[in-house]
Amino acid sequence: MRIIIKFLPTNGQQIPMPTNERQLRFLAKAELEPAVQANVWQQAVEQAGNKIPSGRIVKDVVDRMCESTKVPNPYHIGEICILLPKDNPDLKGKAGYWGVVSHAREYTCTVQTWDGDYTIKIEHLKSLKLLDEDCFFMQQLCVRLRQLHQVASRDEAVDWLLQGLGKQAKPYLSSLQAKLLATVEREYKIEWRQQK
Repeated sequence: MRIIIKFLPTNGQQIPMPTNERQLRFLAKAELEPAVQANVWQQAVEQAGNKIPSGRIVKDVVDRMCESTKVPNPYHIGEICILLPKDNPDLKGKAGYWGVVSHAREYTCTVQTWDGDYTIKIEHLKSLKLLDEDCFFMQQLCVRLRQLHQVASRDEAVDWLLQGLGKQAKPYLSSLQAKLLATVEREYKIEWRQQK
């Protein structure tokens, strides 16, 4: 509380001070600089009609401030990214998977992996920063893996191959990997023609 008092403007204004911990809880959680905390408190006081604001009002101001300072989406369609599950339960078991960004919004992306499409916050992605031709190779590989994944009666060995290649975030296949993939595609009569 002393930090807020120190950073509040004192040009003749009398700004109400916090009276309990609940009013400051969201300020503390936001881990903002002291001067920014004072600014948030001042905005919350104004929003409360120049009275002591409730914790909810402080939270609203903190949320607005944090939302307005978020970095816009750095990813673009066609980019190859690694999934970072962190605290996202929808991505459980997907650590290390790579995927192709198929749609980019302000704070999320839809990413295609070998086993489906996932809408993910940008903080759950990490770009591989590949050259265009390497991105193209990975996009084509993703299409091939997805076609295999759609085969309903596939052998479980195919799943091992899919999982292995779905985590190998490299823009090439070894000679053996390429032969294995081609053999499995022939086995399930999947015609693959490289797109240009």
